[in-house]
Amino acid sequence: MTRLNAACCCAALLTTVVLLLTQGYPALPAWMLFITWACFFHVGGGEHPAAAFRTVVTHIGLGVLTAWLTALLLLASPWNEGLLHALWGPVVIGLVIGALVRLGVVGYFAVTPAIIYGYASVWAFLSTGGHFSLQALHSLSMQNVILALPPCILIGASMGVLNARLVDWLSRSASPTAVHQR
Repeated sequence: MTRLNAACCCAALLTTVVLLLTQGYPALPAWMLFITWACFFHVGGGEHPAAAFRTVVTHIGLGVLTAWLTALLLLASPWNEGLLHALWGPVVIGLVIGALVRLGVVGYFAVTPAIIYGYASVWAFLSTGGHFSLQALHSLSMQNVILALPPCILIGASMGVLNARLVDWLSRSASPTAVHQR
């Protein structure tokens, strides 16, 4: 089987499996699994799965942690109304994004887009049903983004590794003569 055909088959099969398994666990957003999974291949997971796994988990994890801290800071705004209140969120988020981009000069955190994927994912999560509150952000439940997204990151990166290994196995399992005989 060609690598492209193997990749297509694996993507279809594994996507179906992930969606079937996660539909019973609404606290684990499937979109986060797929963002992480796609990022795994973006950083070279097809060629270097172990390195890609580490990169994706650390970078997206850093983005998630930073956004969670940013959310706490936004909720602690010293202004309740007016221009300063309106500026607080955009200025704080802008400064944090600038710092995360600057962090890209550190070799270990050089894949800035992966960090931003994690950061943005938190805001997607927080924009749903009551998650953007101090109560939710401090809770020891899956309502807290800092507890809900890390399992998704690990599962998504693991699915990337499994996907890469299956593609390798399927594309190596058929000899060139066997492919032509079919």
